Amino acid sequence: MTDENKTETTADTAAQTTYSNQGRIAFYHANSKGTGAALRFEFKPPSGRRNGCFFMEMAKQKTKATGSGTERAHATFDWESKATVKLSFMDACEFLAVLQLKQPGLGTNGKGLYHVNGDKDTVIGMRTNTERKGYTVGISRKDKQGQQIFKGHFLLSPTEAIGLESIFSAALFHMAFGHVTAEAA
Repeated sequence: MTDENKTETTADTAAQTTYSNQGRIAFYHANSKGTGAALRFEFKPPSGRRNGCFFMEMAKQKTKATGSGTERAHATFDWESKATVKLSFMDACEFLAVLQLKQPGLGTNGKGLYHVNGDKDTVIGMRTNTERKGYTVGISRKDKQGQQIFKGHFLLSPTEAIGLESIFSAALFHMAFGHVTAEAA
């Protein structure tokens, strides 16, 4: 190892370390039919008078994987036409209630969470999928005339659900209170 490849970690340099996916996690489920999807969650801590939240984005599969070995091209996802929803503290609690099997689906009677944003109406759904072992997450968005703008679904595996449950659980305190420091008495 050369000197230029060494990194000394100090309190000053550790605080300056940043990662391009900091506060973001994505799950990709491409398939050979080209009907897969990707699901991404981004945490936004509170700032000023703005509450903390998550942004959940869903993109449909755009292309299939092709080739093999070193000539393999991975499937791509249509992030240009994605659906984005903002999840509040209570929305995150709804997700946790489903992930912790305290209720079968999001919202009243499992009918989903209803969000209105400008001229669009969105229903965010999540339910236990016992048939395929996991959780089905869905986003359905329509304009005020009732025309479908986006409709997608994603099957979250039990393993992915454990990770997502941990992320939501860990984030709740920070969503509500931000970075809390002890003050000298």
